[in-house]
Amino acid sequence: MQSKERCLVLGGGGFIGSHLTEELLISGYDVTVFDKLNFSRKNISGFPDRIKISEGDFNNEIDIENAMDGADYVFHLVSSTLPASSNENPAYDVETNLISSLNLFQKCVERKIKKVIFLSSGGTVYGIPESVPVSESNNTNPICSYGIVKKAIEDYLFMFQKIYGLDYFVFRLSNPYGERQNPLAAQGAIPVFMNNAIEDRQINIWGDGEVVRDYIYIKDAVKVLADSLKVSSDSRVLNLSSGTGFSLNQIIELIKEISGKEIKVEYQKGRSIDVPVSILDNTKVREIFKWSPETEIKEGMRKTYNYLINLKENNV
Repeated sequence: MQSKERCLVLGGGGFIGSHLTEELLISGYDVTVFDKLNFSRKNISGFPDRIKISEGDFNNEIDIENAMDGADYVFHLVSSTLPASSNENPAYDVETNLISSLNLFQKCVERKIKKVIFLSSGGTVYGIPESVPVSESNNTNPICSYGIVKKAIEDYLFMFQKIYGLDYFVFRLSNPYGERQNPLAAQGAIPVFMNNAIEDRQINIWGDGEVVRDYIYIKDAVKVLADSLKVSSDSRVLNLSSGTGFSLNQIIELIKEISGKEIKVEYQKGRSIDVPVSILDNTKVREIFKWSPETEIKEGMRKTYNYLINLKENNV
């Protein structure tokens, strides 16, 4: 009997990583989940006996080498910074994300990894877009360190492919949302706003609420990530998005409709790092993967809301 191929998911215990791990298991792969020491198992509690778990520090080469044992494919979902705070210490961003990614790619070459999948950022690598929706051919002018480092990692993957033959895909993800996203985190407008509504707390918005983002339901996104292991294309850098934009004010209105609650919103001074409109053109990924996002935003938000209600009712 032929053994299954093994995927290493770096950051597999997180929101995106846990959904990707689940999709890879469904697709018939063995999976190693790598995450930081003593990470919460909550997101992977539905399938703990079906995966191998490796704990460690992404910046520690020995930890990464140990996690790579037996791996055929590597998914790189790790980031130590957030867009809003990355400019406070760009050197740390470079040291912990760019340098560590280069070390990872070198090890991938040495171990003859079949393909690397890197999750980039559609919301930050383009900066303030010249036109909307933003296609992969648009100029990249990131205005935060987070986006600059993501773009640099993309460029190094291109170099590793040209020089060493390392196969890869880069997905510039729009704003993912869905079950398991942390409602207490510093990013993720939909679960954060929903949690405030559930707790009858005020929602704070930077600016006038007309900032527009492209939201994609997480289960739609990970289908593409899992399928990317068996798909080949000359286009290696792809937007992964819904292709539709919603303002924060529209998100608030949908939460009101789903929850049946009145919501108090406090508008605060806008931030210079916030791109006014970010909608990604997903034409290429649709064509290459014969895919389209299945989940309308109201349906996906309702599933997310029900998940958060369940957490509250069960004191999880």
